[in-house]
Amino acid sequence: MSKGLFIPKEKLRAMRTSKGFKQTPFAEMVAMDQSQYSRRESGKVPVSEEEWERFAKVLHVNKEEIYESEPRVINIVNNSDNKDNSINAFEISIKAPHHLFEDLNKKIDFLITKFDQTRP
Repeated sequence: MSKGLFIPKEKLRAMRTSKGFKQTPFAEMVAMDQSQYSRRESGKVPVSEEEWERFAKVLHVNKEEIYESEPRVINIVNNSDNKDNSINAFEISIKAPHHLFEDLNKKIDFLITKFDQTRP
């Protein structure tokens, strides 16, 4: 995982702090080391379904109140052959919440449609 691409679990953090829990006591209550819990809350490590259930149980809330899906990752690769037979290759990796990908997909579809209309 690259630096700077972490998506914190804001709903979890907000609920934990609103219930008056500091990270260390909360981590102990969910049977986890504080550093391991911190990595999950900061988005550095994915939260498993079982962990979401444990967090919700300790917070006395439904899982849906704190649950945030893991961000999706998309890789875009271009290996097009130019007229001089050289390869122009690049790869882009994006990690973001699901709703950003939905918007990005709509914009890409629009651009593809516009491009197709301009081709002879």
